[in-house]
Amino acid sequence: MLLVFTAATVLAWANGANDVSKGIATLVGSGVTGYRQATMWGALWTAAGAAVAAVATGAMLATFGSGLLGTSVSPTLAAGLPAIAGAAGWVLFATRTGLPVSTTHAIVGAVVGSAVAAYGLGGIAWSSLISRVALPLALTPLVALALGRLTSRVMCASNPSAAGHVDCLCLAADVQLLPAPAKVSSSVHHLVMAPMFSVATGSTETCATTSPRALHITADHLHWLSSGAVSFARGLNDAPKIVALALAAAALTPQATDLLIAALFAIVTVAMVAGSVAGGRRVTRLLAEDVTPMNHREGLAANGVTTLLVTTGAVFGLPMSTTHVSSGSIVGVGTARDSVAWGTVRGMALAWVVTLPAAALLGAGFYAVMSIVAR
Repeated sequence: MLLVFTAATVLAWANGANDVSKGIATLVGSGVTGYRQATMWGALWTAAGAAVAAVATGAMLATFGSGLLGTSVSPTLAAGLPAIAGAAGWVLFATRTGLPVSTTHAIVGAVVGSAVAAYGLGGIAWSSLISRVALPLALTPLVALALGRLTSRVMCASNPSAAGHVDCLCLAADVQLLPAPAKVSSSVHHLVMAPMFSVATGSTETCATTSPRALHITADHLHWLSSGAVSFARGLNDAPKIVALALAAAALTPQATDLLIAALFAIVTVAMVAGSVAGGRRVTRLLAEDVTPMNHREGLAANGVTTLLVTTGAVFGLPMSTTHVSSGSIVGVGTARDSVAWGTVRGMALAWVVTLPAAALLGAGFYAVMSIVAR
């Protein structure tokens, strides 16, 4: 069991290092903040999402616990440990080379490779794999691209006369004394204090000058919040996959106690945060600087689409790839103004295509090695 949990910790670390970029790339790419601050912010919200996942994502645990295996197959250490090792190996390699790959794809590929090597083709529930995994993974990048493009166009068209200038919402409150509605006598009136609220928009500089005491909600604030929401959704989506895989590998899925599951969630969360902080910069640089330039509105659009899709997938047990959704939405906002570096996008897409077979080969290879060692 210790070996399985150690392997799961390595996979969680690799996930953090590769996937933290998906929530913070727009912050860095649009110049809101630097890499260090963005990484710490993403790691914080990833931890929050993983913590909530411990009590809110039973569907994802079921999908990745044993839902991919055939009905006549029970999870075993012999097949489970190579699956974790294969997924971790591929994500670590991709992170080292700066490629934003899908941990979900790597897990699925490694599970398929190790299970086929261990049980044969009948070891995989192919219908479940196609309907609950393959289709969401294939369709969500296209859906994210279309929604990112549409959302970016709508946001930029909503105020075309002030595009690039209106980036602050001023909320002001004041108290005035007004006559009471009823008279006490003909000569005496009661006065009541009535709150008066006002809302105005403008540039950050104008709001600071004209309404210095108002509550200022700027595009920067919204961008930070949207980035946190993406990172939260990523933790909510990815942590239960790794936990489920570890429980299945240890053959503990039916017997796992709540305390054991909580402990494993804690270990995975800490490892994801550590990987985010220690190794998240390399992949973030590619998404932030090499795909498309972006401004506040486009960053907000991309993050909003990513949060919506990934959170929906986590709640309903549909294993969407945060990598594919985030990258698709960023490309989508870039296509809205024809400023996408298609050479970079083609390289990313090639890495996505290679992930499934590469992870499957690694999973099968680790199974073969374990079989030889166990003789």
